[in-house]
Amino acid sequence: MTSPPLAHAGHWAVGLIYLAPVAILVVTLLVISRRDRLAEAEELRQGGGGAAANDAGGS
Repeated sequence: MTSPPLAHAGHWAVGLIYLAPVAILVVTLLVISRRDRLAEAEELRQGGGGAAANDAGGS
């Protein structure tokens, strides 16, 4: 005997409720990481040198 499709949809819905916070966290971290990389690349293009150049420059 096969189970009704609605029962499977209910199990998937419960799984998605647990998956949603993890997915939101991963997406947020990816967006922040990409934004930081783009900002650093823009600084390098403008000749700012970024944090790496400031650390290597000494006092």
